[in-house]
Order: sequence, then structure tokens, then C-alpha cells
Amino acid sequence: MPDDFNKNTSIEDEIEKSLQKMVEEETTVAKAYVGNADDYKAEQPSDINDGRTRVVPKITNEILKEQQVINKSSQPTQEELTDRDILLDDDDDEEPEDEDKEILKDATKKPLDKKTKLIIAGVAAGVALVLIIIIIVAVSLNKKSKNNYDYYYQTGMKLYEEGNYGDASSYLSKASKENEGKKNLNLKYTLYRCYESSGNEDEAVNVLKDILSYDENYEDAVKALADIYYKKEDADNLTKLIRKYQDGKCSNAVKNYIVKEPSASKEPGSYDDDVELKFTCDSGCVVYYTTDGKEPDIKSTLYDGTAIKLETGTTKIKAVSVNSIGVYSKVVEFEYVVEYGAPAAPDVTPASGKYSDGEKIKINNIPDKCKAYYTTDGTTPTSSSTEYTGEFDMPTGNTVIAFVIINDHEQSSIVVKRNYNVEVKNTYTYSQAESQLKNVLISKKVLKSDSVASDGSGVNFVYISKTKVGNNEMYIIRYDVIKGGSTTTAGLYGVDTSSGKVYTVTGTEGSYSAKEY
Repeated sequence: MPDDFNKNTSIEDEIEKSLQKMVEEETTVAKAYVGNADDYKAEQPSDINDGRTRVVPKITNEILKEQQVINKSSQPTQEELTDRDILLDDDDDEEPEDEDKEILKDATKKPLDKKTKLIIAGVAAGVALVLIIIIIVAVSLNKKSKNNYDYYYQTGMKLYEEGNYGDASSYLSKASKENEGKKNLNLKYTLYRCYESSGNEDEAVNVLKDILSYDENYEDAVKALADIYYKKEDADNLTKLIRKYQDGKCSNAVKNYIVKEPSASKEPGSYDDDVELKFTCDSGCVVYYTTDGKEPDIKSTLYDGTAIKLETGTTKIKAVSVNSIGVYSKVVEFEYVVEYGAPAAPDVTPASGKYSDGEKIKINNIPDKCKAYYTTDGTTPTSSSTEYTGEFDMPTGNTVIAFVIINDHEQSSIVVKRNYNVEVKNTYTYSQAESQLKNVLISKKVLKSDSVASDGSGVNFVYISKTKVGNNEMYIIRYDVIKGGSTTTAGLYGVDTSSGKVYTVTGTEGSYSAKEY
């Protein structure tokens, strides 16, 4: 198959062009022979020299003899003489006259003149021209019979099946432009396969777009177009194709190239505290985002993996994932409303009322990132007041204590007040405490008297310290027994400095425990 075939030029076209050239040349020669007789010179067929070869018919002896007969058309031909002889034989059986014989003799021997030669040349050129025209008409009719959809389609499909994709694409392209082929999408898809197989990528794309202009949901064309865009790393066109089809009938055609949108670490919604937001995306992708309402792209803020802190107010974030060749995911939008709420009122125990000396005051509900403060002089507490660090002793007398909780945004809870009335009690002296201890030991029959044990041994009481054991302040007193010249510790006791209650004490200084005796 010649190379010109791939340029949509058929063999019939070449023949037709050649014949047209021949017609032009023959016409020129004929004009040269039938022109002005005075200008004619038989010996110079190259007078007209325009760069083309002139074809001059050769005048043979046979042609000259025929022309002699034509020139003597007014005289009887040999055939006519013969016919006449027959007639004469039939009618009169007479021999031809001498005059007729002379005419016949002259017809066969007389040479041709210049005019006769011109006529013969013109007739020859005319016959050649007619023959050429007949050939052209025949070729044109044959060509016309082939210039139709069925011929192009069948020839193209045959060449395609043979693996001759270049020639097949030429025929199928012509078939696709015929009325029957414009909407034959299977034909066009085969044409795409030809271009694709022969490496003509641009034409392959054009054919696929043409198919989709007739049927936008032609799935094979969508998938083929996506494949080409991916191989070319044409991210813009691939992104547009994905966004058009990923939620429609042809979602399967683009599913392999869909980039998953980013996800956020916090669900959109309302919060009463700071929000620290993080994004995650598929491996090989990065996230770009905006907070000004614009659509994100690679010129937007690149998420670097650190938390994005959202403060008070409403924040709208648009984010998109982009893969390594630049294909975009869907844009996702997150809206967060941050309204810092004041802390709840402090829960203070015990409630207001009359209490004995030694009661404790406690706040039970301090949230994270918050602190509590209090005053005992009737003023409203602030962050400059006494900070609550743990339960503390209820002050004696009649006291109003005000409490508040303040968060890290300097928002304050409502103020809670408590009114405590604590009666002041007498405090036992050490001697009173020791006397109280001896009385209890005598009642328990540990002692016979203040100085003698129940078994007759001597006794001794030693002051250790005045300290708090649990919630009670006590005198710690050691009880020794003296027997046989030696002293032995028989017990450790505590006497409450307020109530005078006696306790048995165990442990050592700083870690005593007491049990009422």
C-alpha cells in the first residue's frame, strides 16, 4: 500500500489525475493539427514547448489509404464498384466501363494532399479524446460506487482485523463522516482503537470526545479518555472528567483515578472551647485549605500536619486532597462555631449553717483549664483573690465566704456564697488532757490510781507532742510501766484538745492514726 494512501488519496484518484493530464495533452496536440493550415508544419511537433511532452499520432500507410477513399467519396469506392458489378451482372451482365476503372485506379494510387493529412490528424486526435473520456467516466463511476459508507466501513473493519491500523483508520474516518456513520458509536470506538494502536494519541482523544458528544454516558469512551489523561499526567482534564462522572452512571469508568477527599479530626458543629483541627488524607496526597470561602487549590494554604487552632466565632474551612500528578479530590467544607461558655457555678460543701470548730470547706467541680478563687471579707472574688488549692478549715465565728471559678479565657462563673457560724470552744491544756487520760485508764481498770497500775507496778506519763491526727488536734501522751527497776512503754494515747476525748494512737510522728478509746 503506497504512503499516499494514508493521506486519504486512493488509487482511483491517481488514475483520474493521470487521465486528466492525458486529456489536456491530447487536446493541445489536436488543436495544433486542426489549427490554421498556413501555420502548420508537419515536421515540427515541438513548436509548442511549455515543458510537457506532446503526443503526436503517427500517420501510417493504412490510415492514408483509408483517407484516399474518404477524399474520393464523390467517386465510387472499390466496394461500390463491386456492388455495381453485381447489379450489372444481375441485370445486364455488363462489364464496368473504362471510365469507372480509371476512377478506381486513381483512388488507390493518388497521393494525399496537406488538407487531407490535417483532417486525418484531427480525426485521430478526436478518437483518442473520446476514448480517454470514456475511460474517465468508467473510472469515475467505479470510484463513485466505492465512495459510500458500506465500502469505507467494510474495508476499514477488514483492515482493522488484519492489524493494519494506519490504513484502517483512513477508511473508518471516511465512514464516520458519512450520514450512516456519524451516529455509529461502535464504528467510532473502533476508529479510536486504530489511532490508539498506531500511537496517534491526539486523534484518539478527538474521536473519544466526538463519541461523548453523541452519548455522554458511553462508558468505554469515558474509561479510555481517563486512561489517556492519566498516562499523559493531564491532571486538569482528568480532574474535570472525574468530577463529571464519579457520581453518575459511568462512575466505574473513573473509579480507579478518584482521589479521596480529606477528613477532619473534629466533626463540624458548635463548641464552647478552643478547637484544634487536624486533616488526614490518602498516602501520596497532600491537603490544601482555605478559610476565606474560596475554592482551595495548590495555591492555597498547604496543611503541614500541625493542628489548626480555631478560636471564638464561626469558621468555615474548605479543603481538598491532591495526588502526586495533580488530580484533585472533591472539595469538602467544614463549619465550626466556637462560643466560649462560662464555667458552671462552684459546688461548695458544706452548705451554710452552724458548725463546730474543725469543719472543712471543699469545692467539688473545678473543670480543666479553670481555677477557683474565694474571699472571706464579703467582696466579690476575682483572679487576684485567694486561689483555692484544696479543702481548708472553716474559720471560727460568723463568716461569709464567696467563691468563683474562672476559665483560661477569663470568663467567670456566677459567684456562690456560704455563711458559716462556728462556735469557739475551750481548749484543753496538757495537764487537763493528762488528767482526762488517767481518769479514763482508771475507769478501764488499767490503773488503780493516778500512779499505780492494776498489777501494782508504777506508772509514768510522757508528753510527746501536740499535733493533728486526722481532723483532730491532740496531745500525744506515752504511758510507761515501771517494774523491777525497768521501764516499759505500755501504750500511746491521744487526747483531743477541743473535746477531751481519749484515743489510742499507733504509728510514728507525722503518720499517726487514732481510734477513740
